[in-house]
Amino acid sequence: MRTEENIVFFANTLWFFEKFKFNLIEHVAKSSKVYCLYLKNGPPVDNNKINILKGKGVIFQALTFYICIKTIANLSFNLRLKYTPTITPNKVIVFTVGPIILSSVIFIKYRKETIYVLEGLGRIFTSQKISYRIIKRFLIGIYRILFSKCNSVLTLNYSDAMYLAEMKIAPLKKIKLLPGTGLDIGQIDKELKFNQIEPKYIDFIARLIPEKGVYNFIYSRINLLKYHPNFAKEYKFRIITPESDIDSLPKGDIDYLNSLGIIVKPYLTNTIQYYKQSRAVVIPTKYGEGLSRVALEASYLGIPLLVSRNRGTEDFLPLNYKYYIASQNPSSIANQLVEMLEDIEYFIELRKNRCQLLAERYSTHSSIETFCSLILESYMHPY
Repeated sequence: MRTEENIVFFANTLWFFEKFKFNLIEHVAKSSKVYCLYLKNGPPVDNNKINILKGKGVIFQALTFYICIKTIANLSFNLRLKYTPTITPNKVIVFTVGPIILSSVIFIKYRKETIYVLEGLGRIFTSQKISYRIIKRFLIGIYRILFSKCNSVLTLNYSDAMYLAEMKIAPLKKIKLLPGTGLDIGQIDKELKFNQIEPKYIDFIARLIPEKGVYNFIYSRINLLKYHPNFAKEYKFRIITPESDIDSLPKGDIDYLNSLGIIVKPYLTNTIQYYKQSRAVVIPTKYGEGLSRVALEASYLGIPLLVSRNRGTEDFLPLNYKYYIASQNPSSIANQLVEMLEDIEYFIELRKNRCQLLAERYSTHSSIETFCSLILESYMHPY
């Protein structure tokens, strides 16, 4: 990347930048001026990491309605209203649905400089609810307009790339693939070295929405209590989810889950604190995942993973992986879970065979290297 370029990253939450893009932003900030725009804070943020980036000259700006109007006025109409920072972007990189739609207004003059990154197609593209299916039709129309005029579109897995091409949502020549958001292998290994491993929970780590499979998880616990009481007694279940999702739960629901042996915990900035107590991770998702960070981390750590054969999972799990969820029926999930936790040798061998591959293909280094080369290629050879 050329020196003194202005690079704008635009995402839904500050948490997204800190959790998934810290290393990328830190790398790009070495040679460019970086602006990180976001709509809200989101889950708890590690402010130490944000301050590290600020110390490297990165500017973070929450886009309130007032700031949005000022930004649009300055970028699109050259009114130069009093507003700091003033941005003249050389590259605009946009993540997630809300910012993608807003970028069509905020960065209308910079469409050819804009790269859209689809971290996953999301619930709008996978939900069977009529409301979401209607929204999906409108969203596809918006995407077709935006993606036809932009620089390029990045996806995290082959399934999403194929979907965009098959549905003619984006021109084939503009669709690029990115190997996930990157696992910080060094940090994970360091955390494991200095943390005692005490696996005792069966974990569900996701938002509390039906498409993520939270009810499949809860009712599989109920099935275990009835038909596998000794197993249920040995392993409690744990739901790890954003604080905002927990706050929206009625107290009666939390008390009921506790009575079933299901503990509800909020996201932490240091996820290893949870993983070191994970006996297994269950991902019964029907959501339009990109490349599940939880599934990647669990696989690298050797934590047994019971997971849907969903978009992205086949990109990094073996073709013959034994513990794809066979049925979304809670009884089936419960039986598979019992079988999986008896299959200790399988996961010991699996980690030996897959650990190096995951480190090579999905590490932070690999992700940043691919991301930067794709950006450079896209701007050198715009379509």
